[in-house]
Amino acid sequence: MDKLKQFYLKKRIAILSITMFCITEVVLGQVNCFALFEKDSPEYCACMLIYGGKAEGKARYQGAKESQALCDSAISLFPAFADPYYTKAIPFLKRGEFDLWKTIIDKAVKYDTLAYLGYRAGAHFMFLRNYEEAINDIETLQLITGWDDLGTIYNGEYNLEIIRALSYRGLCDTLRAIEILENHIQKTNDAGLWGYYHLGVMYFQQKRYDDAKQALMKQLLNNEIADAYYYLSLIYETEKNIEFESAISKAYELYQSGKRIRGNNSFMDYPDKIYFLQIKEAMRKTKL
Repeated sequence: MDKLKQFYLKKRIAILSITMFCITEVVLGQVNCFALFEKDSPEYCACMLIYGGKAEGKARYQGAKESQALCDSAISLFPAFADPYYTKAIPFLKRGEFDLWKTIIDKAVKYDTLAYLGYRAGAHFMFLRNYEEAINDIETLQLITGWDDLGTIYNGEYNLEIIRALSYRGLCDTLRAIEILENHIQKTNDAGLWGYYHLGVMYFQQKRYDDAKQALMKQLLNNEIADAYYYLSLIYETEKNIEFESAISKAYELYQSGKRIRGNNSFMDYPDKIYFLQIKEAMRKTKL
């Protein structure tokens, strides 16, 4: 890993994951302002407003009027500092005020493209299902950096290359999506939490049932989830295989125990997620 990539990954990993999902507080102490900027410069003062412990009372709570005012103060001090735009934008994304979010986050991307282009791509996909914009951001970041591995979206649940594959699938280019996902897993030997599952679903959609079964079985070995058993049951049903009953029963059992696609963000709807009603409907067919 080159030094530039290492710097950005170390700088952002705590900021993006914590500020995105905590309703709680403006992140403090995650960035060494003194190391980044000359002391008492406008840049340094803006950085300290966000990360140096200046937030007190209600200003510590993300989305509060006082917190937004703190971001505005940092922006006034140093308009080219990307982080306060990012912090200011997050509440609008969570509230569904996407136009406002986009206007603000675009400025963060403008002033710190490496740090925030991948974040914006993930948000475009996970919140908006804006497949074109997600693909454009990821492929632009690939062109800018030349990196083989762009890392994950803000919460660590999906590699950006998997998001790119799912975005192509969202645009009905499933063959391209399969190619991207297969290449990613082959190169990295890392399917992440649900990569094999999504690949299995794509194979299923292409009626490549043997490939789908192999991918879904790998998913179960890697991370056992009800969703994978549900799709196995669909394949077995198509094949008129009696294993359909055991697969759907296992899906029911795992779903009840919480072993299913359920991320750490209640604001988002996860791709290929199976709902309990679907499992119960399948079970009715077998009168289980």
